[in-house]
Amino acid sequence: MDAKSAARFKQHAERVVEELSLALTLAKEASPADEFLRLRASMGDIIAQIDTVLQDNIYKDHPDLNGMKY
Repeated sequence: MDAKSAARFKQHAERVVEELSLALTLAKEASPADEFLRLRASMGDIIAQIDTVLQDNIYKDHPDLNGMKY
């Protein structure tokens, strides 16, 4: 993937993570604790998969897009 497309892909992926986090905030306020914990675990898995996609497909080829230094 070229650098411009990779940057746009990253922006969309980060937006997805932001939206999932907002959804969890709503779920915490509106759900019983046990249901919220299940949702949080599922959302955590999804966010981890998004991070893996970014690491394996974007940052590997475009390390300058990775704002976190390991």
